[in-house]
Amino acid sequence: MQRLAIDYQFLEQHCHVVRSFREQAIYTVEGQELLDRQQIEQFLALYQSEIKGLDIQVAATYFAASWRVLCTALHYMASLTSSQLNFRLDNLTLQIVRVQQFPTIFFVLRDHTESASPEGEASVWQEQRLGSFYQETLRPVMETVAGVSKLPVTQLWGQLPLGIVYYIKQLANRLDTAEQRERLWADHESVKEMSAEWFGVKRNPFALKEIMVDNPYTPGEMMPLKPTCCLAYRTKTDLGYCYTCPKLTKQQREEKRSQLMQKQMESSKK
Repeated sequence: MQRLAIDYQFLEQHCHVVRSFREQAIYTVEGQELLDRQQIEQFLALYQSEIKGLDIQVAATYFAASWRVLCTALHYMASLTSSQLNFRLDNLTLQIVRVQQFPTIFFVLRDHTESASPEGEASVWQEQRLGSFYQETLRPVMETVAGVSKLPVTQLWGQLPLGIVYYIKQLANRLDTAEQRERLWADHESVKEMSAEWFGVKRNPFALKEIMVDNPYTPGEMMPLKPTCCLAYRTKTDLGYCYTCPKLTKQQREEKRSQLMQKQMESSKK
């Protein structure tokens, strides 16, 4: 399969990976500063306020989830593109920007020079490429955030897998051929086989044991439970527990499903 040029429009619109600073940003922090406890505490305190979180732990899970777009961008490039971008911490600047009133984190590349994808068997260098990112870029951030928030680092890693799947679906819909889509999904599946050592935990966070439940948004279909709680119920909003939260009992989930389906029916009548 011929490799593709990097789709910068997709990176900006869906992954919030950009090559220039956002002038409307309300907060900016250099990637390396995320490893400083004082800097990350300051960042999370502001982020907590923006997401209406009741405590810093909510900011921690939401912040961990925000990295899924950068992970998606990396998976996309490793799988499909003829060149790669540098996602090391020393090349990243994070900015919080209000997008439709919601605080969105943008990843600004200080140097956006493209480097050619390695020659040879893709599966060999892909794990090294992805593993290096998870070990050297994201793992130190996750561990610092876990230390500051007192959350288990596994709860933070658990915010990524299903979100990445969602964004990969968005990307797959933009691809021209079935071959490209199949390659993207096959390579994503192979991430589940990566050694847990890359992530610094006992089990690869992508190697999920899926538990499927009825999908209230599309009756007749199933959807997976989240591997860990995102703490959305601890925000000053009416979100409450997510329908797919692993903390819900079977009865609570059924009540939530009924509520969601009722809302769907009411919306369709308007």
